[in-house]
Amino acid sequence: MNDTATDLWPRRVAILGVGLLGGSVAMSIRRTLPDTVFVGYSRGLDRLADAVQRGLIDVATDSVEQACAGCDVVVVATPVDRIAAMAVTAAAATAADTLITDVGSTKAGIVAAVESDPIARRKFVAAHPIAGSEKSGARYAQAGLFDQKVIVLTPGDSAGDAIREKADRFWKLVGGQTITMTADEHDAHLAAVSHVPHLVSALVARMVPPEARSLVGSGWSDITRVAAGDPEMWTAICHENRAAVLSELDRLRDELDRLRETIGAADDAGLTQWLDEAKRIKEDRR
Repeated sequence: MNDTATDLWPRRVAILGVGLLGGSVAMSIRRTLPDTVFVGYSRGLDRLADAVQRGLIDVATDSVEQACAGCDVVVVATPVDRIAAMAVTAAAATAADTLITDVGSTKAGIVAAVESDPIARRKFVAAHPIAGSEKSGARYAQAGLFDQKVIVLTPGDSAGDAIREKADRFWKLVGGQTITMTADEHDAHLAAVSHVPHLVSALVARMVPPEARSLVGSGWSDITRVAAGDPEMWTAICHENRAAVLSELDRLRDELDRLRETIGAADDAGLTQWLDEAKRIKEDRR
């Protein structure tokens, strides 16, 4: 690429699944590349009407092949259990130098499945933007959703240097800060910082008795915020990352047992220390 071509890349981008994340990718790139054409895919065209009206995408289609044709980049933003198959379909409909990436919050299963396809594995660089919301849908898309957020790249063994560099450049163009790790490392870490915390949030929401609901305050609202996420999406995430989630649930059970023993023994000093450790971990993340 010469400098002029580099400045204009990507000229055409397919967004397969124009929801919160897919729509935000389009909005973020339009800030610096307003002439880039965005093609949105959905199995039902009626789902894309709002995205077209808001200017998130320029073209709407219910065909993956039509969406991907002539694109420099394809972003797969479907639920995680559909990403690998969608990436393989996209790979067959695109040029050899097309970048295919995704936004899924699980990686090992996706990368392994794509690696089994001789075409897709050379085009695909898996990605996970650590950004989002408990809300879903294109109407919640934001231009700055990824700004200064970590974007984890987990390329497969077949992804060459050129396609890895394109993925790095694309996600930095979106506004993120990229880091690279293996798919297994990613899934283990995300089970700890995202997937099991979501289940805990849902558990807290489930535990409140009906007669106490009028008493809930901001603390309950804060800890249960993410429980409002799409149940089908989170079921797919837990299915795809089952082993790591189960491992973290075991750690959670052990920690709960330790906490119960501390309180049961009236060990107030130990409880204070336990709470203080949690407070310091939370404050160190700020």
